Amino acid sequence: MERTPTSPTPYSAHLGIEIVETGDGTALLRLPLLEHICNRRGVVHGGALASLLDSALGTAVISSIDHEEWCGTLQLSVQYNDPARRGPLVGVGRVVRRGRHVAFAEGEVTDGEGQIVARAHGTWVIWPGHPDGEATSS
Repeated sequence: MERTPTSPTPYSAHLGIEIVETGDGTALLRLPLLEHICNRRGVVHGGALASLLDSALGTAVISSIDHEEWCGTLQLSVQYNDPARRGPLVGVGRVVRRGRHVAFAEGEVTDGEGQIVARAHGTWVIWPGHPDGEATSS
């Protein structure tokens, strides 16, 4: 059984991230261009782009693991291509390879004109259950 999130975490919701579509190791997230994620020049802060990428890739990984399993970001590398000035921003994540204890994902963020403004590659650790031994809820 897949454990696919249907709503963002409280942190992602604070940023304005919306989960549009997810499943089979892929995810599509949307982030409106909101004032609180931009710098004084009207450009989206790099941290907001990194958060969107971490969420998109992580959501893709979650869609590829069993309900009992748990995962967490082990490493995330972000490359910024262009300033993001037009929204909405769209974050896409894909699982590239998944092993028993590790998953590798990649993705990108496009702006309102479809231009890629940032890319990311990352590694997620996969545990057979909650890392603290706590039970997971559906």
